[in-house]
Amino acid sequence: MTAETILLFALRRMFWVHMPVVGLLLLVSWLSAQWPTGVSALAALVAFAWVVLALGDWITAELRADRLAPADTAA
Repeated sequence: MTAETILLFALRRMFWVHMPVVGLLLLVSWLSAQWPTGVSALAALVAFAWVVLALGDWITAELRADRLAPADTAA
């Protein structure tokens, strides 16, 4: 798998998996803000955790792509 393919897959995961999930969690948090059950805070915390997971996924893909990319030795 090439470096470009790894980054393309990571970008697809970011837009087709991570962003909709975070958006849905933030929507639940906003819609349940008036409930006294704490669902809003829980949804906000899970959304924050999912953002951290998405950033970790992206950083891992960047590191893997850097290992596969040829070294730039044109000097």
